[in-house]
Amino acid sequence: MGYVPFALNTAGALSEASRAAGSLHDPMQTISCSPWRPNSNRAPPYRDANSGTVLMRWMRSLLTWGKVPRDCTFASRFDCPAPLAAARDLTGLRFFRQGRCSLAKKLRFYKHLLTQLDLLDTTGKSKVRTRVILDSESGQRLDNFLIRELKGVPKSRIYRIIRDGQVRINGGRSRAAARLGTGDRVRIPPLRLADLDRAEATSSDRWFIPQILHEDKDLLIIDKPSGIAVHGGTGQKTSVIQQLRITSPDYLELIHRLDKETSGILMLAKTREALLAMHSQLQGPNSRQRMKKVYQALLCGRWRGKSRTVNRPLETVRPKIGEKRSRVSETGRFAQSTFSPIELFQNFSLLEIVLATGRLHQIRAHASAEGMPVAGDKIYGEKEQNKALRQIGLTRQFLHASGISFLHPTTKKSISVHSPLPASLLSVLIQLREEA
Repeated sequence: MGYVPFALNTAGALSEASRAAGSLHDPMQTISCSPWRPNSNRAPPYRDANSGTVLMRWMRSLLTWGKVPRDCTFASRFDCPAPLAAARDLTGLRFFRQGRCSLAKKLRFYKHLLTQLDLLDTTGKSKVRTRVILDSESGQRLDNFLIRELKGVPKSRIYRIIRDGQVRINGGRSRAAARLGTGDRVRIPPLRLADLDRAEATSSDRWFIPQILHEDKDLLIIDKPSGIAVHGGTGQKTSVIQQLRITSPDYLELIHRLDKETSGILMLAKTREALLAMHSQLQGPNSRQRMKKVYQALLCGRWRGKSRTVNRPLETVRPKIGEKRSRVSETGRFAQSTFSPIELFQNFSLLEIVLATGRLHQIRAHASAEGMPVAGDKIYGEKEQNKALRQIGLTRQFLHASGISFLHPTTKKSISVHSPLPASLLSVLIQLREEA
């Protein structure tokens, strides 16, 4: 049986001079094999490139594949535009049997091709990188640095390579919480970097269009819907920060967090300087004077009296089954919440809560400790009450981040942002008023 060339056409390669000048020559280099030949017994099978092996999916992200043969039985024609930045000194010629094209031979050819482009090392893996930490990056945690550096890599994978010792700082193993300093050299192991963020988000069952409450060059404040986590984790297919990073290639980090079922104001920093400045307002000794976070919650039971400040220390516990939670404990951390009634119903109370601290599930844990859990709370609430609330349309916990006041990290001006209750929660209040 004869052989046909499986060749790389370099007619569109850019010269260094034209690339430096920014001229837009055709950057397409076509890799093609002989057309599929009809067979009386089999049809030309195709499927999407995502069905290929890990290596083929990885190369697809680099070369933007078109149609790819389903299996190795037939050689089919397809085009592969090479990356613009890699379109230099492209040479290559390989031969495959006419009518039959071994998948293994194709993979060996692409390994050779990408090695020529300096995109792979001789073992066929993406190359180890060493990243030197800049002044603007010093002080941040190793895991946060890698999450931003390796866009597209799941957080679970990042934490695994840290635990395995594949990520090293100045040649030594390190923990995820280690702080980076100026001039530190971080070894980043070979990973599949491209398009995983999009793939993760594509598989999600919850997308949202962010409603922007405030935005400038330093800050982004959105109205988070209920039912979506602010960051990824075990069992979370997608998150707010993941989806926002897909659409925003710039720096973007969470300033604080909200529970998955909590809606309302969520702040993000667009620069590292803004992130550090806002954290100082949250955690500094005068944080109560600099930043004020206000929530609205519907509690089970009728509130007595006026405003009440709850000072109950909280500690985090990790049960064997289920998510971690907070409980009141004398050995816990200081936590303070101020509850003020807004509207009272027959068996429920709508309250405004101002936080002086920001502990895990602070409002929910304090409300439960006072004998009035948040309506719809699946962890701290009561099943029978939640079941009755579902009859009037409450399918989530009634907790909403309604307001925040702070000093702008750059201008130092006082800024206040407000978020009204979502329609689903307003509907519950209307029904409670009708029952009263």
